[in-house]
Amino acid sequence: MTTRFRLGAAALTLLAIPSLASAYSFGPPDGRAGNPPFNENCTECHFSFDVNSGDGALELLGLPTEYVPGEVYPLTVQLSDPGQMRWGFELTVLDDADFNLQGGQLQVTDAVQTQISLDPESEADYLKHTFDGLHDGVTDGPVTWDFEWVAPGPEKNSVTFYVAGNAADGDFSLTNDYIYTRSFTLRPSDPTPVSGSTWGQIKRLFAR
Repeated sequence: MTTRFRLGAAALTLLAIPSLASAYSFGPPDGRAGNPPFNENCTECHFSFDVNSGDGALELLGLPTEYVPGEVYPLTVQLSDPGQMRWGFELTVLDDADFNLQGGQLQVTDAVQTQISLDPESEADYLKHTFDGLHDGVTDGPVTWDFEWVAPGPEKNSVTFYVAGNAADGDFSLTNDYIYTRSFTLRPSDPTPVSGSTWGQIKRLFAR
């Protein structure tokens, strides 16, 4: 490779970085929530720091300790980081028995700040920010994104939420941004046991 070619390639790379940053302002690519099979996250592009190396906090609020099949749960992604002022996220929820399958259903409740895209290589949906959902200029956070999750039906497998958050410095580049990932596993609730009654017990109950 000639020196001139190397310089040209480097220049093209530098020119591409702002374009990528601008494109991802409208939402990251699918499969960057730290989820299997590849466990990729936003440090693939925002490369200045290791994942979870900053002083920020990424939370998923509203999760029950166990889920009731078919129940609708309002949930909130919350992200904060001292000194950062531009924000993004991606989330998916997968069936623990088969990570190619989605665990329940994600529903947008705020179409201004969030959107859903379908990964064509799996059945999983990805919830992520929109351009208007960047909370641009909100220093330190916390910032939030609301959505709903419909728990799976009678198959009753455990599911895991995978979420990645980007706490950016607001300069529309891919540098000096902190990436955080979390995962949260939920198991289905056990059905309330129903005690059996004999016909004699029922007759005695009404004979009182």
